[in-house]
Amino acid sequence: MEFDPARLRSGEYVVGASSLVLLASLFLLAWYGLKSQFAPTAAELGVSTTINGWNALTNVRWLVLITALVAGALVFFQATRRAPAIPVSLSVIVTVLALITVIVLIYRVLLDPPGSHALVSLRAGSIVGLLSAISLTYGGYLSMRREGIAPRDGPQEVEVVELGELSRS
Repeated sequence: MEFDPARLRSGEYVVGASSLVLLASLFLLAWYGLKSQFAPTAAELGVSTTINGWNALTNVRWLVLITALVAGALVFFQATRRAPAIPVSLSVIVTVLALITVIVLIYRVLLDPPGSHALVSLRAGSIVGLLSAISLTYGGYLSMRREGIAPRDGPQEVEVVELGELSRS
């Protein structure tokens, strides 16, 4: 069970990159922040003016985390397995989970952000997270559409024995 990047197709590359960006945006980027008129006062009082996705999305964070981890598993199993059964199943699961994540993030980011609308504004992390979930859905769809075995993992040439050679022996 060796990790061979040659087994990865374009869908798995999109899934892998999107899952890494989704995880990075969830933990490292600010998703929400105080509006500009309140930020200086909060900063003077020692209160953080921004919040990342992990702390802001109390229930949704688990869905986002599971989606990113299953996407990572798809890339891992595609690169380590010769047979397509597990990767194909994971590509279907990733596509469905990513689509659910996109719908939930559209609601939480665009329609109903946490906190009061008068106090909270969107930051770059929320948009990056939503866009990476959309590209994760697309990558899962690409991976699902391109099933099959890599040519190097397929059946090798079969040795043929001619009947004339057997009767002479």
